[in-house]
Amino acid sequence: MKHHDPHPLLEILRGSDRAASTALGIVSIDPDELVQRARSREPDPTRREQFLEAVRPRWAGLELPPAARAAASRLEDPATRIVIAGHQPALWGGPLLVISKILSLLHLAIQMEAAGIPTVPIFWVADDDHDGSELDPGSFHDEKQLEQPFASGRRPIFDLKHPQLPAERLAALSDALGTAPHAQQALRLASGSICASPAEEFISFISQLLPDAALLPVVPRWLRSLQTPVIEQVLDDVDLYRDLVQRSIDEQIQSGVPAPVPAPRGMPLFVIDSDGLRRRPEEQGLSIDDVRSIDPDRISPDALLRTVVQDQVIDPAAVVLGPTELCYAIETRAVRQHHGWSSPLWLPRPRLRPVSLALIEQLVDEGVDRDQIHPGAVAADLIRCEEATREATQIASLGQDLIQKVEGLVSNPDATAALRRRARRLVRTWRRQFQRLETSVEGQLVGPTVEVKRQRVTALLELLFPDGREPERCRNILDLIGHHGIDVIERMRRALEMEDSPWDGAILEFPSEKVMDKENLDVQC
Repeated sequence: MKHHDPHPLLEILRGSDRAASTALGIVSIDPDELVQRARSREPDPTRREQFLEAVRPRWAGLELPPAARAAASRLEDPATRIVIAGHQPALWGGPLLVISKILSLLHLAIQMEAAGIPTVPIFWVADDDHDGSELDPGSFHDEKQLEQPFASGRRPIFDLKHPQLPAERLAALSDALGTAPHAQQALRLASGSICASPAEEFISFISQLLPDAALLPVVPRWLRSLQTPVIEQVLDDVDLYRDLVQRSIDEQIQSGVPAPVPAPRGMPLFVIDSDGLRRRPEEQGLSIDDVRSIDPDRISPDALLRTVVQDQVIDPAAVVLGPTELCYAIETRAVRQHHGWSSPLWLPRPRLRPVSLALIEQLVDEGVDRDQIHPGAVAADLIRCEEATREATQIASLGQDLIQKVEGLVSNPDATAALRRRARRLVRTWRRQFQRLETSVEGQLVGPTVEVKRQRVTALLELLFPDGREPERCRNILDLIGHHGIDVIERMRRALEMEDSPWDGAILEFPSEKVMDKENLDVQC
């Protein structure tokens, strides 16, 4: 089942106002137009060869699955398109949104291949980030948490090493999984991917989890020399770069779309200092000329410039982004236009959400509308009391009669100015008060039967969405596998395949339990 949320950017994408989405530099989310745009976007053979020269030796040093090796060979043909997604290398695979992004990327590549466009998916492992909180593995069943040993600070993720021995880490993971019926499956995946650093381990984990996927990893450090021309052009006129970003920000805010990353005050990059810390050049007292003379391996773009570098160096046909990523990627559209830099198709990732079919059915049996089941739902809104609804309707009717009577004084030619002002104030006040009273009556005038039903619904909602959280943003992938088996990955894939148009950022629910046949899946999911 597909659900939409009121995210302003996604609403523009889903709407019929093509001018609004065009102004923001966003491609149509119609699958046919997406394929047409991708087909017309010819890769640059020079940039492709430069990119391959940088990554061939890196991929040769990794234990990649055969499908990924074959994908690397296919890139030798310049006609093969590239599609990208990326994320920080979260511990133990991270929360579900990470694997959701990867599966969405693979699905996009398959769609393009089916349309006759040779395509290879690449995953950008964003280990330049220096925020240790991005490594959070996500939550586990029964509110169990794994210690996140890396503090937030200035040290980039790529420079981190696990402080615990593998056996200690696996023991902690085993404790978090508890008595999950498929815990051993999850532990085998974790054990087979153990590495010294979070990024290496993440790459290994994805290879173990998706052994048949033609997915190639890339880390930012491999492309330091290739990013230099972009960095140089930005440093030629930092004020222009900042002004162009600010122009894009102002335009999208006027459209009602958030701009999560502000325009940079100084140079839009970080320099790795002598202590290995990632810091702004201004913090280190470095001028533009100083930065130009620094070893390119020490230059790390900030969040906005990273999107430009990634797209200009790799030259993708399309990029799959989360809603927040999409909002800050489009902040760079004026910069890209001015310099003639790469502007691929930007696609919001489908948000795959696990649901328990058993709990959903129990809620439906209680009288809850299936479409109203979501994180943050309140039992009082889902289960109405008929007596309270009747009482609220009567109050609304009486209140409206009274308000109309007083409102008549406002236009009465015999009323004084003072009486008209007082009547206007009373009308405004009474409208608010009656609305509040109606809401209170509907929500709080309940008989014992309704109250008991609401308590049951509240308990079921808490089981389905602990603390009202979105499971796709919180729950660890190994925990989901531990409780529902490795087949849950296939159920995530099928949720994507069943959607004719999955590129509007919608929430796509998939059953966490095993469903025996496709007909049943079609009905329940």
